[in-house]
Amino acid sequence: MTWRISDPAHLLAAMRISLLQGGEWLAGRVAPNGPIAHERNLNYMHKAVWGMYAGGVDHGVIARVLDWAAREALQPNGDFYFPEESPEYKDTQRVYRPLTFGKVAAWIGHPVIRRAQVIERILQYQHTSGGAFNFIGNDPRHVEPRATLGTLNTTFFGQLMLALDLRPQALAAGKWVLSWVDANRAYMPQGFVYTQITREGELITTVGPGERIGKVVDNRGPKQEFWQIGTAMAYLVDLYEAMRVRWDYPEAQARPYLDAALALLDFEATMPLDTYLWPSKCKVGWGAGELLRVISEQHSGVSQTMEAAYRVCERVAMFTFVDNQLGDGSWSLLHYPLQDGIPELDFNYKPLKGSVRVTPWKIAGSQTIWLPAEELAGEFLGELKPIEQGVAAWLKAGGS
Repeated sequence: MTWRISDPAHLLAAMRISLLQGGEWLAGRVAPNGPIAHERNLNYMHKAVWGMYAGGVDHGVIARVLDWAAREALQPNGDFYFPEESPEYKDTQRVYRPLTFGKVAAWIGHPVIRRAQVIERILQYQHTSGGAFNFIGNDPRHVEPRATLGTLNTTFFGQLMLALDLRPQALAAGKWVLSWVDANRAYMPQGFVYTQITREGELITTVGPGERIGKVVDNRGPKQEFWQIGTAMAYLVDLYEAMRVRWDYPEAQARPYLDAALALLDFEATMPLDTYLWPSKCKVGWGAGELLRVISEQHSGVSQTMEAAYRVCERVAMFTFVDNQLGDGSWSLLHYPLQDGIPELDFNYKPLKGSVRVTPWKIAGSQTIWLPAEELAGEFLGELKPIEQGVAAWLKAGGS
């Protein structure tokens, strides 16, 4: 007996409606009708182009937004930002944002991501370990590495390298992610993973007051950085696929990446249902969707593994995405927490009768990053699409 919440074909149809509605909403938020390609903050557009791509929006609209970023936000050092942006956007997310819209540019053949100035600068963010920093200062002649590396920038760096077919850099990022999983193998059976590694390769297991949300993910608390598991899973699977299908590596060389993704799936399978109500579960759907698609297409999994991947896909698709989507096709803005115990953690993003009771503006003095609805919609659509593709591939392969 398989215990599911949804019928897979029914869920697939619902996801396709959600993608179309969300893509239409995002397209309607492009200037002059909204803040995308108008507000001098890249957070309005860097994930929106990903979501529009996933939602089937005309590539000409996406190209117009990328043109704007190239014209307005590209700095002489090769970075993208606006000088007036506050540090949590301009610095903390310095390379993350072009990594996100850069892969979309690569997919649609937009020239902004192929500029030598841009590529050379982005490559500076990769450490010799293969991990990628979020910020390295402003001077390309003097890189200022951070003390730690994490999954977010490393996996998004790797995804862009896959989109550009820059194999050495993609493989180096994959080795870092694999080492991160290996470093956590002793802790996952205990129900948690540590999320940061030093430049020297040491897993950080010391957690100070208020730091837990940024350093640990467990399988108990309902509001955490669950995306750490998902973004790593997605990249490991995508790298495995590239090695086997695109680059013709033997299975023995590629298999450790798939096995590491399966280890993360096993960890995710221990999560309680209420964890899927929190927006930061989003990238878990991406990872599980890619895993379900690849093992369905390549027959490198077994039915039990496919069923486990579907169960995670189902929960993210239903509870994190489709059920949380508002009537106009959007999702709520998010006050992203940076510290434990802050009042903004009491916010809940599950709509009741079509509305969410969340402060709609940036909260002064808050230990959060205010993320606009355009960013959330873009990310959710970008990550819903791999679930849709994974479920479709599974059904085609005989899943039911």
